[in-house]
Amino acid sequence: MPGFNPIMFLFGCIGGLLPDVLRLIRNRYTNKLEAYLKEGQFWIGVALLVAIGGLVAWILQAQTIKDALIFGFAAPELLSRLVSEAVKSGKTRGKVQFKLRQWWTE
Repeated sequence: MPGFNPIMFLFGCIGGLLPDVLRLIRNRYTNKLEAYLKEGQFWIGVALLVAIGGLVAWILQAQTIKDALIFGFAAPELLSRLVSEAVKSGKTRGKVQFKLRQWWTE
């Protein structure tokens, strides 16, 4: 495992937060946004994506702050796009689709 750099991990986490911040900004005038902000699933999902962003920046050994932001942004963004494709195509396990997954499709 690479050595732990807390600064790069932190900026990876910030990069992991950016996709959701951009979604919030894009949907700031819709009434649907408020419903997601009140649910625990949304905040758990955001926390997981932020952690994934930091983890990827650490594992890929980001050398600059820019690299850490890019790695942190790309990993959760790719993950959320994969989930959104599964929701849009109907290729999900079981009959229940979580609201968090529907949030990522927007």
